[in-house]
Amino acid sequence: MHIIPKIPLVIIFIQFFIPCCIAIGQESSAALPSIKRLDIRDTTFKQFLDDVEIGRKAARSHNIESGENIARLLTLYTYTPTEEDDIFKLAARCSIPYDAIVTLNRLSYTRGFLNGALILPSVPGIFIPEDPESDLERLILSGRSGEAGIFITINIPEGKRRFRFIPGDTFTSNERAFFLNPDLFRFPLQKFILTSAFGQRISPISGRNSQHNGLDLAAPAGTEVYAVREGVVIETAENSIYGKYVIIKHDGGWTSLYGHLSNINAVLRSQVKAGTIIGRVGSTGLSTGPHLHFELRQNGKAQDPARLLGGAGNK
Repeated sequence: MHIIPKIPLVIIFIQFFIPCCIAIGQESSAALPSIKRLDIRDTTFKQFLDDVEIGRKAARSHNIESGENIARLLTLYTYTPTEEDDIFKLAARCSIPYDAIVTLNRLSYTRGFLNGALILPSVPGIFIPEDPESDLERLILSGRSGEAGIFITINIPEGKRRFRFIPGDTFTSNERAFFLNPDLFRFPLQKFILTSAFGQRISPISGRNSQHNGLDLAAPAGTEVYAVREGVVIETAENSIYGKYVIIKHDGGWTSLYGHLSNINAVLRSQVKAGTIIGRVGSTGLSTGPHLHFELRQNGKAQDPARLLGGAGNK
């Protein structure tokens, strides 16, 4: 591990999963090496690039037996972006996928990332925080097994950070879309079959052509239904059309509706996060079988959810 000794600020502990879950003692009482310029004339940056080349090769051949080697090869550096930098230019210059930089630094596209020093890893992969807070972090956690990865704890002046690091992993297409387009919503179900799309259709109840203002997602009765974005529960009720339903208000004039529920878990006027369980699939109201009727409206106007759903759904 290449470290330029400085004031003792950082301690890194690394642990990885093999059948007996061996812990390896890799720690440093020195500060992370600081890159001043993304230029090979900066000796620290040149050292970082050398470490990256080694780390990339190791990640490509990663397996259970090489877990200890991967852990020992992971080195961390700091760099403070300039006004000309963006996450994509930085990743390209450093030869590290932006996924790794984003997840290690817990960045959100909507917050930007030019907020002080960043930590740059020498091995590509995904860093999953022990305490996911953002919608993106919860989305990443929900899509991965809890049994793979290397556990690292980093002690820095701002506090202790603990991650599960999966070498060589990258964003899924849903995660990438969610990061690049913060206006997207996550799917309200983990698994489903789309039985009716948004738009004109022949109603399965009346047999007549009519406008369908949402998506019908078939799933077994009792399947968990998730809030598609953080917001406030503004209505929990039951009527002859939607059966038991929940409406959540989101930023930007958006509301989401979840109908035909078998039961409601959401509490009126409560704050929910993306991924909060707000009910379960049922067949209450005007329904031909267990499914979720899901709507998205902006300023009261129905929108096609299929264009706006960006994460955590499998058809």
